[in-house]
Amino acid sequence: MKRILSTAIAGAMCAAVASGVQAEETIKVGGIFSVTGPAAPFGVPERDIVQILADNLNSEGGIDSKKFEIIMCDDQTNPTEAARCATRLIRQDGVQAIVGSTTGTGTLALMPVAAKAEVPVLAPVGTISVTDKSHDFWPWVFRVAPTDRVILSGIMERGVFAPGHKRFAIMYQEDAYGEAGMEYASELSQEHDIEVVAAVGAPLSAIDLTAAATKIRNAEPDVVLLQTSAPALGAAFVRAAKQVGLEAPIIGSGSLNQQPFIDAAGDAGEGVQVVSMGNWNDPSERQKELGEVLAAAGKEPKGYGELLGSTGFMALAEAVRRVEGDVTGAAIRDALETICDFEGTYLDGKLCYSKEQHEGIAEDSLITVEIRNGEFITVE
Repeated sequence: MKRILSTAIAGAMCAAVASGVQAEETIKVGGIFSVTGPAAPFGVPERDIVQILADNLNSEGGIDSKKFEIIMCDDQTNPTEAARCATRLIRQDGVQAIVGSTTGTGTLALMPVAAKAEVPVLAPVGTISVTDKSHDFWPWVFRVAPTDRVILSGIMERGVFAPGHKRFAIMYQEDAYGEAGMEYASELSQEHDIEVVAAVGAPLSAIDLTAAATKIRNAEPDVVLLQTSAPALGAAFVRAAKQVGLEAPIIGSGSLNQQPFIDAAGDAGEGVQVVSMGNWNDPSERQKELGEVLAAAGKEPKGYGELLGSTGFMALAEAVRRVEGDVTGAAIRDALETICDFEGTYLDGKLCYSKEQHEGIAEDSLITVEIRNGEFITVE
């Protein structure tokens, strides 16, 4: 709780003013998370940390006597449900901001609803298209996860473009996140004269990836990119890869940096690398502080989700602190664009937005981890 006390609460006041005690105000925040469905390994810890941080902040008096009420909605890893959640939270509950959705497809589905109502969204997703400026909703979405452009650039530089790698295969999930990542990775490969010998997709619900792993093995790649955000799907692929004798090294996207992936992959996960944020098996000082917050609330760290959820809430809290006058959705949106070089999160890098960009997180927050003996070991 140290960092939230020293940053997001900075400037908080619960003192008397000339005309009496300042009236308490409630900031209503919608939390749209995938508590069920394939993305639940992310959604549950995201939901938990947002609620914990809000409760902690409220117990300290809030921000300028403003308290946070978090109103949750489970989108069930379903974009249609994500849009329904946004509609309900805005129309019935009157939320002034939203943190979510857990998935890129869910975020893309809810954004038109939120933008029309002038409700800013803190999006904990890497899906490239979420912050595409061609969208009418762009002014209202702020990313609180590394974009896949950042992560994939890191993956390619740290693993795929290693000396001797000339043939490259991609295993991706069939949704906005996976398909956009596959296309961008293919573009980067062409720029570096590395041949994409196979690109195989699978739905999030797939449990048997033997055919996909066999196709990639037969293409004889030097390295394989695992572009999936779902631990179950990623684990199904690495198990199938081991079963069919695929020997090329596998490097995964940041979303696989969580314990459920290790648990589901079993021995087949040994040696798999992931370019991501944070490592609960070897936490940085900032992560240790987040771990203390979780422990105090009776929770154990699960992985990537806590970092994303905490970043979303803390960015929102900082924006509320900067608002002068009424805290409306538009005022929060404008305040978010003033946040840059912000170190008040549990990230190892800084958070930065502006009127021109809403990406938030740069490559200085990334590390490379590798599964060894059932744990993530930081290798870079």
